[in-house]
Amino acid sequence: MKKLKRLFVGIGILGLLSGCGKNIPEIDPVLLQAKSSILVVTGQEMPDNVKAALQTTLVNWRDKKQTAFEWMDNTTALTEEQLTKIKTRSYDYILVAGHNLVQTTLPAAANIPERKWVMLDDQLARQSPVVSGSNIMVKLVPEDRFRQEWNDWVAQQLDNGRAIEWVTTSAYPIPSEWAPSEEANYINLADAEGWYTQFQFQVNSHGPSWIGVFAPLEAAQLQRLKNMQVPVINMASTGIELQWAGIFASIEDMMARKAWTPGIQPYSNAEAKINKNL
Repeated sequence: MKKLKRLFVGIGILGLLSGCGKNIPEIDPVLLQAKSSILVVTGQEMPDNVKAALQTTLVNWRDKKQTAFEWMDNTTALTEEQLTKIKTRSYDYILVAGHNLVQTTLPAAANIPERKWVMLDDQLARQSPVVSGSNIMVKLVPEDRFRQEWNDWVAQQLDNGRAIEWVTTSAYPIPSEWAPSEEANYINLADAEGWYTQFQFQVNSHGPSWIGVFAPLEAAQLQRLKNMQVPVINMASTGIELQWAGIFASIEDMMARKAWTPGIQPYSNAEAKINKNL
């Protein structure tokens, strides 16, 4: 009798568990449709504090927005194994952070058009990269913003009669408003043969208040300029500081609205800060 009673109790428990199983709520189809998946690719040069902020953000998106994510950290270049994974996994967005990674990943991104790639460059783009394909977005600080940041300083020098002796290369022409045509002899091309001798002559003749370096130069070239005993303003050392809170907010908004704008996209003021290193 006891064995029979235990059997009925066991059957009752199984029935209860079976009934509970049928009542487990399903995921809202609308929520499932809105769910996004992200692959993040970062390099070794990314600071630890930024990685910590990124980790917090990704976990927050997962918990509050049901956004799935994977992270390939300490990446120097995508391997064949990683590229195969990207091709076989249905990521909605692939975020690539860091100048070197962006440069090496652009060709691969063009060859995987079924994925949307968001490239986050962390260096000033004096010469913008070529972006092919409607599946690639490159966020950067373009040359135009670089010039805007320096316009006021240059205008102030010119308005106060402080001459600037410019040093650049043929790939980086001085803006016409900074060096009018009548002052063309104040421009020196560091990639021209025998340029330094002419430069010394012009500095001694003009007696400028500043030597303005517009193009990236080698350390040895910069040292030769400093030997002239004239203050050197190295504009080419201008850097940027990414504002990650603003970048995360922008990406979150893009995913929420399912918006997509391919090509070169300048960072907003909330996403990047210019450091002129004066």
